[in-house]
Amino acid sequence: MTSLPLLFAVIGFLLTIGIVVLIHEGGHYLAAKWLGFAVRRFSIGMGKVLWRRRAWDTEFALSLLPIGGYVAFEGDEDDERLVPKSPDEPQRQARSSDEPPRARGILFDTGPRWKKAVVVAAGPLMNFVLAVVLFAAVGAMGVTDIAPYVAAVPNSQASRQGVVMMDRVTAVDGRSIAGISDFNSTLLELVGRPDVRIEFDRAGEKIVRHFDLSEISLSEATASKGLVFPKLGLRLAGRGVMLADVVKGGPAERAGLKPGDQILTVMGEAATMENFARAIRANPGRTVTLTVRSLTGADVPRTVELTPRVFRDEATGVVSGRADLRYGPGIERVVVRRGPVESIAVALDKVAGLTRFQAEAVGGMAKGEVSTENLSGPVGIAGMAGSALTSGFTPFLEFIALISIAIGFMNLIPIPALDGGQLVILALEGVMGRPFSKGVKEKLTMVSMALLILLAVYVTINDVGRLGA
Repeated sequence: MTSLPLLFAVIGFLLTIGIVVLIHEGGHYLAAKWLGFAVRRFSIGMGKVLWRRRAWDTEFALSLLPIGGYVAFEGDEDDERLVPKSPDEPQRQARSSDEPPRARGILFDTGPRWKKAVVVAAGPLMNFVLAVVLFAAVGAMGVTDIAPYVAAVPNSQASRQGVVMMDRVTAVDGRSIAGISDFNSTLLELVGRPDVRIEFDRAGEKIVRHFDLSEISLSEATASKGLVFPKLGLRLAGRGVMLADVVKGGPAERAGLKPGDQILTVMGEAATMENFARAIRANPGRTVTLTVRSLTGADVPRTVELTPRVFRDEATGVVSGRADLRYGPGIERVVVRRGPVESIAVALDKVAGLTRFQAEAVGGMAKGEVSTENLSGPVGIAGMAGSALTSGFTPFLEFIALISIAIGFMNLIPIPALDGGQLVILALEGVMGRPFSKGVKEKLTMVSMALLILLAVYVTINDVGRLGA
């Protein structure tokens, strides 16, 4: 990794973790203050405190290690109870000798269980709220995507449904679709359903087809990095043919073609890589009629008459046409933008779908049905954060939303060192009518912390292995 990508990775990681941790711990802190608990410290980062300031009866701090954060509560026996945040987070934090006396408020250890449960749950909840806000903001601002022109893979469900080259997906189950990423994420939310209605536009005609997603599990989607539409036999086809280069003085330039031009039709048929090449080869010295749209000028198609030059193969004597140009698939970019109300509705659906996806993925890993090789830790997150940051503002916001969902979901896993485990303990204490002993809680925490540390080591090895691949 060169210095510039490394710098972006570090900046992206610090921004992502800083925002996600601030919102998570802010949820704990605000809920605690609202319910009257005495909060001793609010820290972003772990370990040695680098900066501190006291306000509202709380010490706000920045700590050395940017791998999490914590909210420390006043508790019995002059100690601090932490709401855990990350696998590397300690359950206790020693009190500094220069800290002020205990602040006023309810002691966390002796507070009502329902209030403690609200405080514990507020952290993950705020992670999901952050994801909704960011996805909604991206939807309202608009994000660049690839237009969802598709084609059917032979002998697939899509081919049996009659999908043809350059059909454009316009809606899934009534939800408007503008980009291929939008299309895939919507399918991801509908995995497992036997009847999914997909609408296509075919040269101005509306085509409706019903696809069966019942045999596709989220475990399979996880294994394919979340890509669902290929499992239906659909592939991204682009629209027409895009010209990459035109030889000066050649037939293509004489016809008025330029790099960036998009070939929409060839001899009256929808343009594909295959029929464009075939028409050029089969018509040496004869006119080939094209419909072309210039992406650098007015978005109005024009008719172009191209006459390929005659080319004779010296070895075989075969005569064919040449146009003296380079071309590739016509990938059309679109800006996906929604109104405020629709953006919020879509954001809620997306967060719900991605949370369900994570739950299924974790369940699949627990059952051994999904490989754990795709798990990432700080090193992997840093690399992805750097890539998202260099891709632009909206991709970076979407990345933060994804990480926020992941952190929120991870913290709800019922392990004692995490918020989910604390909620389970509080529920069990409520059923028993008495709290667990301090010794039992400490043993549960030590075991779960050991497991989380092993997980942290494993995902770091995964990340390093991918860097060397």
